[in-house]
This record gives sequence, C-alpha cells and structure tokens, in this order.
Amino acid sequence: MKIFKALNTSVGKKIAMAITGLSLALFMVFHLIGNLNLFLGPEAFNGYVLKLKKLGFLIRIAEAGLLSFVLIHVYSGIVLWLKNKRAISKNPSYSITSTPRASRYTLLTGSFVFIFLVMHWSTFWYKFNFSMGNKTYYEIVLGPEVGFGNIYYTLFYIIAIGLLGYHLKHGFDSAGQTLAIKGTKYEKTYYSLAAVFWFWIPFGFISIPVYFGIILRLLG
Repeated sequence: MKIFKALNTSVGKKIAMAITGLSLALFMVFHLIGNLNLFLGPEAFNGYVLKLKKLGFLIRIAEAGLLSFVLIHVYSGIVLWLKNKRAISKNPSYSITSTPRASRYTLLTGSFVFIFLVMHWSTFWYKFNFSMGNKTYYEIVLGPEVGFGNIYYTLFYIIAIGLLGYHLKHGFDSAGQTLAIKGTKYEKTYYSLAAVFWFWIPFGFISIPVYFGIILRLLG
C-alpha cells in the first residue's frame, strides 16, 4: 500500500515516468536492430519476424508489459501536466520562471507519438498477427496500403519519429533530474548515452522510410 501511495504523489509519478520512459527507450534499441533487417532483404526480415513468433507466449507477455509501460507513462504525464497547469493558474509567473520551454511541448509531442503508436499497432502489428493474407511480412512493411510504399504513411512516420527524438531529449533531461544523476560524476556519461537514444536511434528508424519510401521511389 505504501508503494501505491508513494507512486500517487508527484514525485512518485515522476519516478514512474522516468523508469517507464527509460525502459521504452531501451526497447527501441532492440526494435531498431530487428527493423534494420529490412536492408538485408525479404529473407532476412521475414526470418527475423518468424523467429520472434516462435517465442509464442513470451512475446505476448513482452507486448503486454510494453503496453502497460506506455499507459503508465502516458497517465503519469497527463496527471503531472494537469497539476502543473493548476499551479500556473494559481501563480501565472510559474509558467515563465519554473517551466522550461521544452517541457511545455512535451505533452504535445507525446500525444502525437501516442497517436503514431496506436496507428502503428493497428496496422503493422494487427496485420502481422491477424490479417496477413498471402503477403509476407516484408511485403506488408513496404506495401502501398499501410507500409512505406505509401508516401503519406512514410512522411507521417518520419515526422512522428522526429518528434519522438525531441520528446526523448526532454525526457532524458527530466529523468536525469528525477533520478538525481545531474550534478554527479555520472552526469557526462548519462547524457552521452542519452544522445544515442534521442538522436541516433531515431535517426536509425528514420533511415528506413527515407530509403524505402523516398529514395527507392525517386530511383524507380
């Protein structure tokens, strides 16, 4: 009970956001490694997805865990934003003196990323699990319906990942403060690693739609 009470405080929610955010950022590394198999061709990517599917129930547990982390992160962020908004209404100067510019856009970028995730799950994930038809995983990802063969989805994907990078940059800064890393001997290492997550990992994700959805389209 004490744990739930602690998590229900502002500090508790900040810690929950930091832990879930860092965990989701770590998952992005593994997800990117898998997605980069697209550059190796249909056989490599289809084989990668099939290997994941062979894990069966373990994958379902991992997916449930990821979804719960996303929901906890979103819920904590909304609650903190509402508390911050109430604090601003009571003291207007708080919005200028106490709230950095990046944090004022965190809810906006986070909301856009959440919409992207819902769309991503309702297309790729749903098709991979329930609506394959006679297509391969590779064909679905690069197809004209919901894949990078669709220029609108390609552009939406690039914008969403770009905003995710911005969201992560602020998120790592906030997590560094929440977890008391700022001002310690680990600060430099932490922010060097943070740059990998908020810049290089999104850059890796963006390289996929840029190549398959734009460059190949221009060449072909």
